[in-house]
Amino acid sequence: MPADLFSEQIQKTGFVLENAIAQQLKAARWTVISNRYYVDDAEESVREIDLVAYQVSRVQHFDVYTALLISCKKSEANAWALLCREIDLKDPNSNWQPLHAWSNDKAVSFQLLKSDSARLYHESVATSQIGDALRTPAVDVFAFQEMSKSSGAPQNDKAIFGATTSLMKAQAYELGALPQRRTKPAVYQFNLLSVVDSDLMRLFFDGASIETQPVEQEHYIARYIIKKQATFSRIRFMRADAFAALLPEYSALHRENCRWFDKQCDDFFVDIVKDSKRAEILVSDFRREVRWDIRWALIDKKLPPPDTDKINFYWSDRHSRIQIYGPFGNAGAQALNEDEKVKGKVAAVLKKVYRYTGDFEFNDDDIPF
Repeated sequence: MPADLFSEQIQKTGFVLENAIAQQLKAARWTVISNRYYVDDAEESVREIDLVAYQVSRVQHFDVYTALLISCKKSEANAWALLCREIDLKDPNSNWQPLHAWSNDKAVSFQLLKSDSARLYHESVATSQIGDALRTPAVDVFAFQEMSKSSGAPQNDKAIFGATTSLMKAQAYELGALPQRRTKPAVYQFNLLSVVDSDLMRLFFDGASIETQPVEQEHYIARYIIKKQATFSRIRFMRADAFAALLPEYSALHRENCRWFDKQCDDFFVDIVKDSKRAEILVSDFRREVRWDIRWALIDKKLPPPDTDKINFYWSDRHSRIQIYGPFGNAGAQALNEDEKVKGKVAAVLKKVYRYTGDFEFNDDDIPF
């Protein structure tokens, strides 16, 4: 049996494409993981995604990851046809600008949970510098088919449907696994790419006519039920021979991600001590940092130490300063206000946790009503 027979036959599979895409990613300084396995909770089975690639940069005290989940498919006999129609950007049942991001940093996570975070993200990040990486879809892709290159006959949508669902499920798995897997502060933003080594066609339905147009890429907003919730995800179909030219858009997207998440973190801290909702997010960190300094300062003065879980603060407009209150007792509050050493340590904690450098004073259970 000729040895080169194996080399010739493997060309018919998608493994050659997968390797080529991986090499292009590495050349562009992406870290690549091949054949990453994940658990499909819906079917209780183990599946795999062809490629996971990411770039990471340090921003402030956290790492920003821009991640690409990539499905690679090859078809010698069939073209991939995307059936589409005019898009209705005002459709209340669609989300044309989904954002899939996660963070375990309290500040960034708070910003991401805002109802308009996806809109603000796209308005800020989707600039000309990133090309079409986050482009609003030009058409509404409502179905797809593999179609014979020789006869044009429809085959089925199995391969295309498999690529889209595997991407969405892999993304859902990664988002669900990150809280247990990641302990250091980080931000992840995910992008789904379906790369096909074949012809990619747009079949545009316009009334009674259907226009056929070859394309090198197309944005598809997929809607899928994952863990009993409707999920919208952007999947970017692209021809394999266009991948190298489009890849720089995602390196640019990573730079924009770093800029945007950096600003989100800064925005979280603007006047935070005057906003009880944001301040509450970090109050446990504040208590943990000051508890022993306050307790030992009072013990040293023969005064009863407070229950530090009840220490809190509020902003006083009247005094233009923070009022730190807790079960100190009048004598304890007075002693803390006169102790420059403990005040210096608490000031350092306020700067560290809240980025606050202004005045403050201690009060005994002075809860504002």
